[in-house]
Amino acid sequence: MNIESKWLEDFLVLSATRNFSVAATNRNITQPAFSRRIRMLEQAVGAELIDRSQTPIALTASGRIFRVTARTLITQIADSIGEISALNYTDGSIVRIASAHSLVFRSTEMLQHHFSEEEMPLLCVDAMNVDEAVEALQQGGCDILLAFDNEHLKLPPFEHIQMGTGSLIPVSGAKSDGSPRFSIEEDTVPWLAYSPSLYMGRQLEPVRQQLALMPVFISSMVDLLKKQAIDGNGVAWLPDFLITHELNTGELIEIGDESHQRNVSYFAYRYQSRLHPSGEKVWSALKNIAGVDTR
Repeated sequence: MNIESKWLEDFLVLSATRNFSVAATNRNITQPAFSRRIRMLEQAVGAELIDRSQTPIALTASGRIFRVTARTLITQIADSIGEISALNYTDGSIVRIASAHSLVFRSTEMLQHHFSEEEMPLLCVDAMNVDEAVEALQQGGCDILLAFDNEHLKLPPFEHIQMGTGSLIPVSGAKSDGSPRFSIEEDTVPWLAYSPSLYMGRQLEPVRQQLALMPVFISSMVDLLKKQAIDGNGVAWLPDFLITHELNTGELIEIGDESHQRNVSYFAYRYQSRLHPSGEKVWSALKNIAGVDTR
């Protein structure tokens, strides 16, 4: 197999721009020459990487897997050159993590507590809504995904680690006397809702059908919904592991009962293909944090 590094770089630019003309301009070559290089890469790999029937273009299933490999190879080449020239003293690999908004601080803190300052890999963490984060992994846009339960990502070619569980619990801000501002049994409950297309919104659909919920504010951001609830603007269903402090201080009060709660599990996901050294180091750390036997 004869693959040139410039073809890998071409492919990564094309997968990011999803447009041959734009990618060719970014690579400073003509579009016909750029298209030929992509074809030569596909021939060398032995599979079509680009679905040209769509506008904008998309990666095929093989292309999504190969994007992870291509980025790892480019990183390893850069790392080796850096080591040889003694220009840096770490492996130089950036670990790209896509995370659901509600998990980003929790997961980042877990990793930072696990590594010493000297051992900590360079992390690039992007907070996204759950569906965007899943797409980032599927399109090869990140090394590791931190998100909620997704049956598709538990099947090959993906690998997963269960990082924890929790509950979405209904909460209200407090009155001056310490009682909840709202009751879940009111005729009309002002609801601080998740966007209905998102994971959290879908999880709460059965509850919405049982109660007289009237949306007064909609967001994909847990922290924003929490602030709205504390300010007394409505009832929100929030992950219990993110509101421990507010429940202890009385800023938020749990309302309803267990029938109004929804269980959630959150996971780390990746492709089964090998990551660069720093990526593997972070994955091993996540296994240790989750208590997975790494022997």
